[in-house]
Amino acid sequence: MEIKINDYWEPDHFRALSEDNYNVSRSCEYEKNGMHHIHTASELLFVEEGSAEYYVVGKKYLLEKGDIMVIGGQEHHQRRLLGLPFLRYGLSVRPSYYESLNLGEDLKKVFSTPTQQAFQQHYKHVDEQVFRRVTGLIKELYEEQEIHKPFRSMMERSIITEITVLLFRAFGLVRTESELSEMNLRMIGIKEYIDLHYQENLDLKMLSELFYLHPATISKEFNKYFGKTLIKYINIVRVCEAAKLLENTNESVTAIAAKCGYDSVNTFLRQFKAVMETTPLQYRKAIKELFKRNKEEVQRP
Repeated sequence: MEIKINDYWEPDHFRALSEDNYNVSRSCEYEKNGMHHIHTASELLFVEEGSAEYYVVGKKYLLEKGDIMVIGGQEHHQRRLLGLPFLRYGLSVRPSYYESLNLGEDLKKVFSTPTQQAFQQHYKHVDEQVFRRVTGLIKELYEEQEIHKPFRSMMERSIITEITVLLFRAFGLVRTESELSEMNLRMIGIKEYIDLHYQENLDLKMLSELFYLHPATISKEFNKYFGKTLIKYINIVRVCEAAKLLENTNESVTAIAAKCGYDSVNTFLRQFKAVMETTPLQYRKAIKELFKRNKEEVQRP
């Protein structure tokens, strides 16, 4: 089944990037509109035509025809369009969903943002047969999503697993086959606790008592395993949720700050700007303008 271009309502697409198990899209920009975003899901882009610069957590990636880009979940990214039209397939997958597929630690690497060096070596100008095969599977996934048939969820899981394996090979990723240590598992447990309880008062002392680990051990091991400090991760989770509320509700900044676990609005404003490089109100305004442009394009004959 062919995927129609821009056949979606932008607010629904933004919601899907944070809430749906997976989402398939085919998008095209005809004007040089800027965009910046953060969401829970990992986002995979398959460029069919045009070019754009993406900045993911401040690192620049030039996307051109035949390239594949992966933006890890909860990573702030901005886009600057260069060559128009910019046409690409999109596949987003929530971490909780690909975790449920029992892919193992090696295959989960596919859903992480590559280093700039790895991107240049393996993600640019991907073998044409591999590119066509994966985008063909994305079309199959779209068909499963649109047409309700028996054993739909089983087919979806099978297709996403196949895509993951093909990309693991294409990206030149390496199998380690090493089992997770007890400390790794405990850090994963802490991360999962934060993901569920970000609205509560979270700090090292409380987590150390809950998980029976010294605060210094948590600080060191969390940073070692996830590549960011515990406090930074807590703020990223909260800001990601705040961005979703700014996109989908008209709640005040004060109310959103409280819902996301901040006792102080000033702390929320500071942390939001540190992650998103803009203020909450500026972000809301930019997203509303994006939604308005999308509505006009959809209604255009």
